[in-house]
Amino acid sequence: MKRYFNNLFIWQVAGGGLFLLFVSPFLLAVYQYEFSDHQISLQQNLSDIYKVLLPPRDIDILLLNVAISAIGVIAGTILYRYKKRKPKKELTTSDVLTLIEKGENARVEFKSSLRHDYHQIKTDKNLESMILKSIAGFLNSNGGTLIIGVDDGGQILGLENDYWSLKKESKDGFEQRLMLIVSNEFGKDICSKIHVSFHRIRDKEICSLSIAPSKRPVYFEENNQTVFFLRTGNVTKPLSTSETVKYLELKNS
Repeated sequence: MKRYFNNLFIWQVAGGGLFLLFVSPFLLAVYQYEFSDHQISLQQNLSDIYKVLLPPRDIDILLLNVAISAIGVIAGTILYRYKKRKPKKELTTSDVLTLIEKGENARVEFKSSLRHDYHQIKTDKNLESMILKSIAGFLNSNGGTLIIGVDDGGQILGLENDYWSLKKESKDGFEQRLMLIVSNEFGKDICSKIHVSFHRIRDKEICSLSIAPSKRPVYFEENNQTVFFLRTGNVTKPLSTSETVKYLELKNS
């Protein structure tokens, strides 16, 4: 949160300075240039305006400068908030193929399935907890992409076995189940941090989750304990209580 306000302050200062030093003088110069029927050059008008505005010689000019800067601060605030809220570009099938080819890293992880055990060849709902841990790891770090239907080596397995285990045997049923377990474990607000897409590659359908970082810490309940998972390098790992406290203090500083 502290980082958010620090960045917001930078945008506000930049907006105020930009309006005071460039935008407002230029607009005033253009207006006077047109108003004078081009008798005085645009460069001369701009120079004269700078002499009047900077430094201010009376209270009226000072108040004008404050008003101009305030407009810039408001503009900076609006632009920063828009930048933070602007939805990320949806991953295309080509994007996902590129991620798979590059392999797992700090921002990308593969999971073979949501709930199908390929070793025992049966449905195992306990595997859903592995998906939730991975999601928590991305939420608590810098976000990333979780691709379901691809094994650790990048082999595309598809989601067909997962579909068969659902009441609604389709990608809609898959997404509904995914959002349900996320909502139940982390809260409904976290669902807005996850964008689900489906891609057909080599006649197999896979799912990509674009996960944005969470402003609040997200915990996974395991064995009657709340555990903080974090994505570091190409591994999602649990942190101890002391490690969690230190990480959150550093993150919010």
